[in-house]
Amino acid sequence: MGSVNQTWYILFSPNHVKPHWVHQFLNKKFLHCYCFRTCTRSKPTAVYVADPRTSHISAEVLHRTNAYSLATLLSVLPNTTILKFTSPLDFENKLFTIWNMAPTCVTVVKMFLGITAKAQTPYQLYKHLLKLGATQI
Repeated sequence: MGSVNQTWYILFSPNHVKPHWVHQFLNKKFLHCYCFRTCTRSKPTAVYVADPRTSHISAEVLHRTNAYSLATLLSVLPNTTILKFTSPLDFENKLFTIWNMAPTCVTVVKMFLGITAKAQTPYQLYKHLLKLGATQI
């Protein structure tokens, strides 16, 4: 079936999450992550945002914007780190591995990005994406 290149923006932040007991074990600047990308090529563009929460995935489409503009706007939020990551989405990749078993924000983002990684925390995912060539906004 092949693959297609997709560019995602991944936001890492201590904001946008309710206090949870597991946060005591995480890097304080990397408590949560979510991803977004431009989902149309025509004008006006739209952005698909996938924000994994404790009980559900908040998914929405923002019309009349593009992912880079949204990333630039969000990058001014305090303690926010945003990565730009382009990779082929391999439709034949086996995404359901032992590293993608826990229903966390990290697992959901890895599956949207189409990557398999041992990363289990937002900070581990951040470091892994940098090794794969992601750039910070």
